[in-house]
Amino acid sequence: MKNRFIVENKITNEFVENYTKTTYRIVGENKHSSIKPCHWLEQRLSTGRNNRNCYKGVFGIESHRCMQNTPSLPFCNHQCVFCWRDIESGSLGSEFIVEPDNPKLLIDEMLRHHKDIIKNHLPLRRYLDNYEIMIDILYYMLLNSQRIHSVNSIANSIHISKNKIERAVTLLKNQKFIKSTDRLFNKFRLDDDINCCIGSREELEVLINRELTSPDEIMQAHNEAMTPNHAAISLDGEPLLYPRISEFVHEFKSRNMTTFIVTNGTLTEKIEKLEHLPTQLYITLAAPNEQIYKTTCRPMIRNGWNQVLNSLDLVESLSCRTLVRLTAVKNLNIEDKYITEYAKIIEKTNPNFFEIKGFTLQAKALLINERLKSKNQVKDYFPDYDYLEDFALKFEKVSGFPLIYKNETSRDFLFTVNWDPDKDPKITPTE
Repeated sequence: MKNRFIVENKITNEFVENYTKTTYRIVGENKHSSIKPCHWLEQRLSTGRNNRNCYKGVFGIESHRCMQNTPSLPFCNHQCVFCWRDIESGSLGSEFIVEPDNPKLLIDEMLRHHKDIIKNHLPLRRYLDNYEIMIDILYYMLLNSQRIHSVNSIANSIHISKNKIERAVTLLKNQKFIKSTDRLFNKFRLDDDINCCIGSREELEVLINRELTSPDEIMQAHNEAMTPNHAAISLDGEPLLYPRISEFVHEFKSRNMTTFIVTNGTLTEKIEKLEHLPTQLYITLAAPNEQIYKTTCRPMIRNGWNQVLNSLDLVESLSCRTLVRLTAVKNLNIEDKYITEYAKIIEKTNPNFFEIKGFTLQAKALLINERLKSKNQVKDYFPDYDYLEDFALKFEKVSGFPLIYKNETSRDFLFTVNWDPDKDPKITPTE
């Protein structure tokens, strides 16, 4: 049955409207591309500091200067059970079936939309206000230190909207200025060290400036964000399906932007024919063997697993940085019995890096149990940090590849393979 979102090889306005209800921006004449500000871009704008950067910070990528994008939003030849996109109704197939937009014009429009998002939808005023609200919250809690607080109680007491209080409280909790007192993280109290050692609003401001952020840092980050220097070609879809992907990468490079491409590895010939390689190529390895691959990725092509293995065989011959990523789903593809299989694949592939990253339980990924036709609860598939750390340490022991980086918030674990573990993995200007 023909998808209602495509008519005569053109993507319909209905498709665009479905995505633009969220923070996606559909760009290009033929509507196959998109940008979307990620959670970490906003987090970095809130402080301007590295402590609110995503896991890619280990490679020197700054979240506020990263433009998350895809030239192939509706097209993918996998239907991965962990995908956060609406693959049930929003996927337009496994082939690129519209006229591909010109890469230069596409990137011009992406950058224009990016600046508009920073200026008008993530405005500087929001984060400067958030700075003041954080101090107000801490001071109120200091004056009422014997109480247990909630977003509602603080909003009612200091007469600031609930949404603004939630934004400030989230950052204060993440940075451990306040602590949750219940399992649902709805109630909290001031950190004991602050409660015993701070006596005034002025001292709280000094503490925030020293440990979290300052107005000058917020303004600097917002100014820098207007000119991104990195393109994460990984938002949605399979980017290598875009027929002009090599030109797309080259166009970013001509603007002095580094590029990461995340591919599912099924398009071996496309990788072979890339005239312009990204700064770093990620190949997703979502299974230790073909059986688990079919269950996890639900390929819409034949011989998908063999194509993934063929792409992995190419890795050593590529002149760019390479990383194999295991997108980890509990009770599916990261059982201990699979560690040896993964280790053998990685040893044979010999990428620069191997990464274990817990899948993100958000948006349509919440349908994972339905996609697996399972009676399990969604939480049964979510690997928390401790679970992943245990798996990563076991993998390190079995494989012998050094674990060089952990990111608790992103549940990300990075190993060196064909890379000196003592060498800084940050990207240099010449790469």
